[in-house]
Amino acid sequence: MFSSAQYYRSWWALPWGTLTLNYENFSAKRLQTLIPFFAFALGNTIDLTVIAQTGLLGILLGVAVIIVTGIPLIIADKLIGGGDGTAGIAASSSAGAAVATPVLIAEMVPAFKPMAPAATSLVATAVIVTSILVPILTSIWSRKVKARAAKIEILGTVK
Repeated sequence: MFSSAQYYRSWWALPWGTLTLNYENFSAKRLQTLIPFFAFALGNTIDLTVIAQTGLLGILLGVAVIIVTGIPLIIADKLIGGGDGTAGIAASSSAGAAVATPVLIAEMVPAFKPMAPAATSLVATAVIVTSILVPILTSIWSRKVKARAAKIEILGTVK
């Protein structure tokens, strides 16, 4: 026997599930249209003069972030997520919120206060470098994975 609360929950969940599926179809078709707006918002806040201030060390830090986080994330995407590694490399970027970390640490440990501005510049450069390189590397990786899958499919069809 259903209680009134169970009946109400099932009455509410049924149309909501239907609406959710329709919303996914609706939003999937329009996602490509929104990407330039997200990209503009990200690109509008990037200050490329930070790269000139930190030089090669900041660029190397950005590349190191991609390598150090990218490799384990690719492996995790393949082994745990069952993906092809594209999500792993896409997640190997340094987040913009990381720029505030050196200042926060300097506030907690005053001995680090003299180094906070330099560390903040380095992290900001790493964020900029990863925000430029990660989409490019993700695109290259995705194309290679798709080409490899297509080649395997063609070879499987020929035999």
